[in-house]
Amino acid sequence: MLACMLPAVQASCTPSETTFCMMLDVFTGETGYYKFAGYDGVSPDITVKIGETYVFDQSDASNWYHAVGFAYYPDGAHGATWGGDERDEVEGAGELLYKIDGAATTCPEAGDTGLDCYEPEFFYPRADWMAKKYTAELTITQEMADKSHGGVIYYFCHIHSKMSGKIIIKNADGSAFTPSANPTELELYSPSTSTGADITCGTYSVSQYAGGGDTCCDERFLCGALDTNFEKCLQAIDCKMNVEMMDGTTADSTDKIEVFAQQMIPHHLNAVYMARAVLKQVDATTINDVDDLTDILWEIVNAQNYQIHQFRNYLGSLDTTTTTTLDQSSSDTTTTTITTTTTTLEDSYASNAQLIGLGAMFIIFAAVVHT
Repeated sequence: MLACMLPAVQASCTPSETTFCMMLDVFTGETGYYKFAGYDGVSPDITVKIGETYVFDQSDASNWYHAVGFAYYPDGAHGATWGGDERDEVEGAGELLYKIDGAATTCPEAGDTGLDCYEPEFFYPRADWMAKKYTAELTITQEMADKSHGGVIYYFCHIHSKMSGKIIIKNADGSAFTPSANPTELELYSPSTSTGADITCGTYSVSQYAGGGDTCCDERFLCGALDTNFEKCLQAIDCKMNVEMMDGTTADSTDKIEVFAQQMIPHHLNAVYMARAVLKQVDATTINDVDDLTDILWEIVNAQNYQIHQFRNYLGSLDTTTTTTLDQSSSDTTTTTITTTTTTLEDSYASNAQLIGLGAMFIIFAAVVHT
């Protein structure tokens, strides 16, 4: 049976009508999505009432690198597009207060909400961050409700974009609320749904590169029989990086930073998805038996996704979106074509073990003849 290292809700948080126990489902989407104890699925709609104060508890270990924020627009400070201008957040005195270990923050940059004391600690080493308890208290004021679009505000991650969900505002008596200034609700993207190999591997948008997929690579990136799901996951992950690094670079660009960012995104995603595959396919005890490996895996996922966010912001600020596919027709590299006869992840590479064996025999034979 495959292990799932999605941390359970810690005992320090008990969900209630006014307490939301937050966690991250790291195996969904590119960066993961928020989950709430007692709610189904990822990025769920949550409902609040005017005049009430709600605690968003981030004490679960999976929240590391995912400081929650609140805004009048999806993705708030990240803007409408990559590299876009910041949009209005909920940040007024009496509306939002961040706390660490149950106390309001007191750093020099605390301001009205304490965000600038709270968010930086989410970049601390994982063990140091886990030693404290992080919460955000959101008070639903009439002014906040009136400023909303269609009676909806949004929770989002201050560090990673595209993780927003709806907070639906009701009147104090629980009846529907519609603001007169902005009666129409804004459009919010739906969280992506994993299918096929992505479910098995704990990845995002990798299925098409798995055996039998539309973009399955002929090249082999791992030696051996490729007869386990873990090996097949890594093969598909490496295939995705290989294709995207050759297919996503602006032709003849004079902006070296642009090319760097375009190349680094698939490179970083490769590391992120490899780490997620380990977290998905290897049981927690085995991982914990290796010194510091749990922290390393989570740091790869969270820190490199944050860097990808920065790369995308840079690229989003540019005026060009033209990319080119690398022409490999003149390459001298000879690769072994892998013939797949099925479309299942479990069986797609089974027939290739003989090819690898023959290739190894040929190499040994050539070396003996040369000597």
